[in-house]
Amino acid sequence: IYVLDPNLLKPDMKQLLNKMFAREILPIFEECGIDRNKPIREQELRPKSDRSELDNAIFDVLGLTPEERREFYWAVCDLVKNRLEKAESLRSKKNA
Repeated sequence: IYVLDPNLLKPDMKQLLNKMFAREILPIFEECGIDRNKPIREQELRPKSDRSELDNAIFDVLGLTPEERREFYWAVCDLVKNRLEKAESLRSKKNA
């Protein structure tokens, strides 16, 4: 298992974490500025500013390109959307 070495993070990472965790954490779609009801990969990503700041600090350590960063957000939103749709379909079958 790969684990990010915390020593590679910038010293201001604690401030970024505190800033983000001082507010309510929203559903992933809202955090990323995505409309769940539209095709994910056709949308422009608009992550919350504190989310973006924190994620970019980690993406920098990982050496991700802008394209890889977009793909990460889209992939996470796709996974969550698919999981929610599956849960909803199972719930519908159960109630039928």
